[in-house]
Amino acid sequence: MKSIAFVDTEIEPKSLKILDIGSVKGDGSSFHKTAVAEFAQFLNGTEFICGHNIFNHDLKYIGKALNDAGINPANIIDTLFLSPLLFPTKPYHALLKDDKLQTEDTNNPLNDSIKAKDLFFDEVAAFHQTDETLKQILYLLLNDKKEFQSFFHFIGYKSNNTDLEKLILEKFYSKICEQADLTKSISEHPIELAYCLVLINCSNKSKSITPPWILKNYREVDPIISSLRNKPCLTGCVYCNQSLNIHKGLKDYFKYDSYRTYGGEPLQENAVKAAADNKSLLAVFPTGGGKSITFQVPALMSGVATKGLTVVISPLQSLMKDQVDNLEKKGITDAVTINGLLDPIERGKSLERVEDGSASLLYISPESLRSKTIERLLLGRKIVRFVIDEAHCFSSWGQDFRVDYLYIGEFIKLIQEKKNLEETIPVSCFTATAKKKVIEDICAYFKDELSLDLEIFSSSATRTNLQYKVYEKENEEEKYNSVRDLIEEKNCPTIIYVSRTRKAYSLAKRLTEDGFNAKAYHGKMDVKEKTANQDAFIKGEVPIMVATSAFGMGVDKDNVGMVIHYEISNSLENYIQEAGRAGRDEKLVPMADCFVLFNEEDLSKHFILLNQTKLSIKEIQQVWKAIKDITRFRSSVSNSALEIARKAGWDDNVVEIETRVTTAIAALEDAGYLKRGQNMPRVFANSILSKNAEEAIDKINASQRFEEKQKKQESE
Repeated sequence: MKSIAFVDTEIEPKSLKILDIGSVKGDGSSFHKTAVAEFAQFLNGTEFICGHNIFNHDLKYIGKALNDAGINPANIIDTLFLSPLLFPTKPYHALLKDDKLQTEDTNNPLNDSIKAKDLFFDEVAAFHQTDETLKQILYLLLNDKKEFQSFFHFIGYKSNNTDLEKLILEKFYSKICEQADLTKSISEHPIELAYCLVLINCSNKSKSITPPWILKNYREVDPIISSLRNKPCLTGCVYCNQSLNIHKGLKDYFKYDSYRTYGGEPLQENAVKAAADNKSLLAVFPTGGGKSITFQVPALMSGVATKGLTVVISPLQSLMKDQVDNLEKKGITDAVTINGLLDPIERGKSLERVEDGSASLLYISPESLRSKTIERLLLGRKIVRFVIDEAHCFSSWGQDFRVDYLYIGEFIKLIQEKKNLEETIPVSCFTATAKKKVIEDICAYFKDELSLDLEIFSSSATRTNLQYKVYEKENEEEKYNSVRDLIEEKNCPTIIYVSRTRKAYSLAKRLTEDGFNAKAYHGKMDVKEKTANQDAFIKGEVPIMVATSAFGMGVDKDNVGMVIHYEISNSLENYIQEAGRAGRDEKLVPMADCFVLFNEEDLSKHFILLNQTKLSIKEIQQVWKAIKDITRFRSSVSNSALEIARKAGWDDNVVEIETRVTTAIAALEDAGYLKRGQNMPRVFANSILSKNAEEAIDKINASQRFEEKQKKQESE
């Protein structure tokens, strides 16, 4: 057997001096000292050197020792580059955490060199267990590359096959598109192609993704795997006809034989086909019109094809949870959500599932995009598409304009730049609002921000199983009695909409006292209570939900037979959205009722609410003055909306104070006065971890964060 030594070093970050060298040979003898000259003597007679990330790290510091020991530069092996090649299934190996060795002992190069030894011989065994055709493909792609040539030399593997392209097409028949440009990938990006092929060779159900460090250092991996697996060819081939078939995807995942039509037009099918063809689109479908399936089918197909992630951005936490739950009921466990309704353990599990590749759909809020955690998470995955739900929130002409939506384009651009992507990540926008100005605003936004042209799929079809009635009631008591009568008459799952949180509680309480099983729901409710009430309604345990407009948008309960507006909506668009919660499944509810209980006082209430939320130029100027005061001595600051509001002299009790501050900042940002960055969470110490003063002094002296003068003061 050829002689080999495994090495690891510890380097002082600032001075770049060697603090420690650890090495172990194949025969078990070891070295653990600082002296480079002694290390060179230890290596005498050694033919191969191996380390984890040795090319980009250790060689800078021990290169002279290797040269003095007579090590051939062509005989250096790096386990880092071999790991994703030979352990493509996640987790790659028990000793690995992405590009790092996992070790129980911190800063111990000898232990890490032993770990590298174990990893290397596992890699050798994994290669020998690989089928012969794939061995030949990997050899022909990589045998002359610095990162891999020494590995093949060490194990003594060679292949005399000269038709590499034919080998790949035979090995991956029905697993890749036959029309993909293999010739170009083989000649220009052989390493990237190799990483793609071993990933494709994994079973579709295995947890396997391209490691983040590879996505970062080998930029062509992303487009190559897309060309092999996610771009349907025009002529059609075995792979594309099967794996990229949107009708097969619909049947496999949702058991439906055909897509929904609107007014006889196959708009849903066309929108899914556009997504499968990697186009960007805007779909205007009626509420309850099957928009979820329109983006879920392509997302699930891409998850299998490229181990890619589809990011769904929605302002509605209830929608996220509901859609994830509904997919799980269908046996689809590929979706997760990260939102404020999750406790830390649930959030941790969601993050882990995105990281390890077991999730292909991620639901998040637009506010989450300013989180560094979310940014790092998405940089570590191949992103196949951004889906923007409730896309009318982009438009100030929409019924629910949201400031945070205007950051979406900038965030996508940031992700693309950090991934160094040449092609723009496609987007799918969905809304039930077909106002011409809203559609124009959405299209203009993506054209200006990302140079994307959205293909529009707009339905003018109306829901035929909903009947609308408006009853004028003179006072509160008449309204309440009408609600009671309607509930008793219909006896079906019912949503009652009100405009204020206080009314949601009081009406639900009164109905319960009168023998009806009702729960309240509003946006400011405690997370646990909100989740419990929503689940109870969805499961049918509670038949009546009294809610503000925060509930129901996207909540997929098919058998709601009645929607009552106890107080009128603040816009026609909102009313259509809310009333559309009824009769979503025409087989379960052939005809649903939508009632409005109206009186003149309702209009007065809405005018009061409108005036409370109106933002004046004076208030924007107050926020600007507050920010100038805060940034007088620093150009960059991190302050909460409440802190800025107080600095502006606003009353803490102002309605929707955070939204008003954020809107004012957005107006200032749009005008070029300031730039809002990502959110910076703050961590405050609440206890002392050192057991005693002596231990605290030792920690201070060992820390690199303090200067010698400071250490002396702290110790005294």
